[in-house]
Amino acid sequence: MNTVKTRKVGNSLAVTIPKELGIDEGKEFVVYKGIDGVIVLAPKIPNPFDNMEPFIMENDFEGVTLLENE
Repeated sequence: MNTVKTRKVGNSLAVTIPKELGIDEGKEFVVYKGIDGVIVLAPKIPNPFDNMEPFIMENDFEGVTLLENE
């Protein structure tokens, strides 16, 4: 198990990720503090709703006829 230490960089703290973990340079992570002070780094994934065309239901029911009881 590797041990790392925080160090001050500007107004922030930094932790070095050991090379043995195989993380590529420039990889983005979402970071949050979990229960009992655990720091979690989760790989940032693309938002599936970015660059989607607007959801418009203009002609979805064109040609549909309703039954008498609807």
